[in-house]
Amino acid sequence: MKKLIYLVLILSIFLYCAPKQEKIERIIEDGIEVVVNHLEPYQIKGEPTTFILEEEFVIDMESEKMAEIGMTHIPIFGVDSLGNIYCLSSKDEKGNLFYKFDNQGNFIHSFGREGQGPGELQIPMFIRVNKQDEIVILDNRKKLSIFNTKGNLIKEISIDSNHQIATLLESGNILAMRSLIKADDGIIELPIVLCNSDLEEIKVLVPGQKIINFSRANKINGLNISPNFFVWSISNGHICVGNLEKGYEFSMYDTVGKLLRKIRKEYNPVKVSEELKKQVLKRFERPALESIRKKIYFPDYFPPFQYYFMDERARLFVMTYEKGNNPREFLYDIFNPEGIFIGRTKLSNYGDFLLTLRKSPLYVVAKNNRLYCVREKESGYMELVVYKTRWE
Repeated sequence: MKKLIYLVLILSIFLYCAPKQEKIERIIEDGIEVVVNHLEPYQIKGEPTTFILEEEFVIDMESEKMAEIGMTHIPIFGVDSLGNIYCLSSKDEKGNLFYKFDNQGNFIHSFGREGQGPGELQIPMFIRVNKQDEIVILDNRKKLSIFNTKGNLIKEISIDSNHQIATLLESGNILAMRSLIKADDGIIELPIVLCNSDLEEIKVLVPGQKIINFSRANKINGLNISPNFFVWSISNGHICVGNLEKGYEFSMYDTVGKLLRKIRKEYNPVKVSEELKKQVLKRFERPALESIRKKIYFPDYFPPFQYYFMDERARLFVMTYEKGNNPREFLYDIFNPEGIFIGRTKLSNYGDFLLTLRKSPLYVVAKNNRLYCVREKESGYMELVVYKTRWE
């Protein structure tokens, strides 16, 4: 009996003196877990929180080598499981629009010939490489073209023209941003929807962005005049969708549309800069656009976040409006696969984005213990930087 009491006493002392794991705040709303994060990261025993980048190689659009193969810019790209990189650019002398590089940055071949026939592309808009290393390309809001890693067509799927962007999921479902025009008030709604293989809508994941009709609106938010095409991230069987209508909130779904959890976080509001106001208003300097220019206003603060992506483990990286030390550098919040805020890092993926005609986030892919990041050089040319990543 004395031995038992002594053992309990020793165990109690050990538990009292051992490092305590910080309690994670979780609440339940409508039967769904919501992970509540605050300004400071949680301290979780055994959880690595320091994200370290080591530059491995660069694909430089300003180099003579890129000029020889006809590649001039990188708006979007995808990466397969072996680290091969597939970049969209201007068509080459063969009429191809995609360029494949190996995992050392060496050019291999181009594919995706320009045209309207099977396997040909007109205006490729988005690319994603899935878990099976199939290259899924959205072409001109009309079809999804699926290629293998050699650039050979596997199949094509017709897409409704109302889908601004779309991609094929491993479940066979199609994830899309649909365009809905509200004729009465002149608003274009862009909900994120999940469809089956016949394009029948299964559910709306989030209501999405609302774009105002310039001519009918009494006032126009200068931060919301262009569609945001960075509206989801897909990794490890998870779909992460941001919902700025709810503030700093993300919804995590599986590929059949089941809501797994929501992630929320407190944030530091950042004032809208005078520089950005000038960049937006510059688009409406022509006399014919003067009536629209007069309607534009700007809120005092930016939204909670501007871009996000997941790595292969479904860690979530959220680009805030808080600036780093370098001109094109911003702070990212990092969440572990359970949605818990564990740390921060800095990335310089910021430049002149072609679709919005103003400075915006540039594309990032995290895969193969690498981070593939487009950044803009001082000369205005882009480069794709590949980093090795590790956690400590």
